[in-house]
Amino acid sequence: MHDKLTRRLLSAGLVAGPLVLAVGFAQAFLREGFSLVRNASSQLALGELGWIQSLNFIVAGLLMTAFALGARRALRGTPGGLWAPLLLGGFAVCHVLVGLYPTDPAFGFPPGPGTPAGIPAYDQASHHAALHSLFGGLGFSMLAAACFVLAWHFGRRDRRWLAFSLLTGGVIIGIALYGGIWESHHTDPVVRATAHFNFLPMWATLPVVWGYLTGLAWKLLGTPPSGWR
Repeated sequence: MHDKLTRRLLSAGLVAGPLVLAVGFAQAFLREGFSLVRNASSQLALGELGWIQSLNFIVAGLLMTAFALGARRALRGTPGGLWAPLLLGGFAVCHVLVGLYPTDPAFGFPPGPGTPAGIPAYDQASHHAALHSLFGGLGFSMLAAACFVLAWHFGRRDRRWLAFSLLTGGVIIGIALYGGIWESHHTDPVVRATAHFNFLPMWATLPVVWGYLTGLAWKLLGTPPSGWR
């Protein structure tokens, strides 16, 4: 049985996913002018009510930081027991930073005369938008790596979690390629000014990613330390 502190830290991982998904999707349906197809979840941090999504990112990141600390305690001495928690912690910190550095208005949101129909040119992006993209990309890269380390950890112990870990890591890489291919075809400032991007696949990825992390927290809570040996 895990000690009380470890259980409390791991329990934070049960809260982070449902919280960030519930707040994010609720805003997506309630914010005027927002579309799951045309707009990204990060854009919810813009406008008068943008503080809600910023706070949502920060709180979820802090909860995941606690979970990563709990995972380190729970997985100590096992295959991947060092690197998986470190990578999860890196993802968590980046999630906080994404909340602190919002992206720029784009794709018609938030509605207003200063919002472009497409996306700003690279040299017109603000420093906070550049940091937002940097931390977002870095965070999800570390999360994908954590998934593969956890796949190695589960190995033959639990083939279902081996498959779930590989699937989640693959989904993260797939959605990154999806966005990267779009970017490679929209580098010209004139094209970017009126470009459209289908964000629906990215929204569909979020329940997979956060569902995995929530399930992982449940898995670690239900497995006694001796069960990993």
